[in-house]
Amino acid sequence: MRRPTRPTRRAAALTGAAALGVAGVLLLVLGLTAGGPLAPTRAGETVAAPAVPSTPVPPASSPTPAPAPSSLPTARHTPSSAVRLVVPSVGLDLPLLGLTPRRGVIDPPLLTAGYWLEPYGAPVGAAERATNTLYVAAHSAGRGDDGFDPLLTPDHRGAAVGPGDVVEVRTPEGTVSYTVTGTQRVAKGALPDAAGVWESSPGRLVLITCFQRADGREATENLVVVAEA
Repeated sequence: MRRPTRPTRRAAALTGAAALGVAGVLLLVLGLTAGGPLAPTRAGETVAAPAVPSTPVPPASSPTPAPAPSSLPTARHTPSSAVRLVVPSVGLDLPLLGLTPRRGVIDPPLLTAGYWLEPYGAPVGAAERATNTLYVAAHSAGRGDDGFDPLLTPDHRGAAVGPGDVVEVRTPEGTVSYTVTGTQRVAKGALPDAAGVWESSPGRLVLITCFQRADGREATENLVVVAEA
């Protein structure tokens, strides 16, 4: 797997993400490489941020999963952040922090925070300031006290949010309200090729976490929630 490099306007892209669920840990394995782009969309064509990838694309083949981390996040501590993600319908109020891939792997260090993936979309104070899709990843363990646990139903049969639910991203400059347009469960091996997930669209929000199984066995799917401002 190549190391992440600084993306360029033309070619740098998010080319894959495979999520591993180990004892509630979410690992996103990313490759930042030049690859064949997806068919352009209107939103993708209008993105013009020089240092932000304009059109994330999936890889030709799924990346090899990274090994499980040697230790789990320590994290019952809840960090302080001026940026928060709030989903009123499920009582979710989560601090958000930025996270840049290290050697292509995103491993959120805390269980009680969400992380927007840099250098893609960042939280903004108004929807019209967005330059790319905002991706937010967080852990879930199915116990109710990890970051994105509230996104799962208590019986582990589906998503606790659905079309029409509101997701707010609050910053000191203002709040952007997103409306959920859909949810999907994606097999972890299929996530790198889920073109609908990796579209670049300013004003779009994508939440990703492990879909924990009721029997406590290792998660084999990811829950993806898509919302639009």
